[in-house]
Amino acid sequence: MTVEQDISPLVKTVTVPVGVDRAFEAFTAEASRWWPLFGHSVGEDSARGVRVEGAVGGQIVEYGADGDIATWGTLSEWDPPASLSFSWHPGQDPAAAGQVTVTFTATGAGTEVKLVHAGWERRGDGVQARLSYDTGWDYVLGKYVEFAR
Repeated sequence: MTVEQDISPLVKTVTVPVGVDRAFEAFTAEASRWWPLFGHSVGEDSARGVRVEGAVGGQIVEYGADGDIATWGTLSEWDPPASLSFSWHPGQDPAAAGQVTVTFTATGAGTEVKLVHAGWERRGDGVQARLSYDTGWDYVLGKYVEFAR
């Protein structure tokens, strides 16, 4: 018996009732205001915020009350307000990083935000990680939608 092991890219799409510029700004410059650090951070108890350094080569970092910094990823594309792309390895070895691309497209209802998370094959636990992120991204993006209204 063969069991299919799904490591295809995860694709998540949400719509926020704001323009593209505002949707991009909320997602990037204001990430600390909506990212659910409790349960979705490296330093669970000490995490105080997250910062997206807005430029190619910039990092996505979590910072703690004691000054500790944890790198979550590095920006490989920065095209405001249309898209950004970054490696993704919070608390993990950067060599096993996934790749996340987020696009912002104007719609009649506001802005469609599409997140694609690929690269599961680089992780030793790719199938399990993908399952965890499948629900994890739903929760995180739900917090973003609540904030960006």
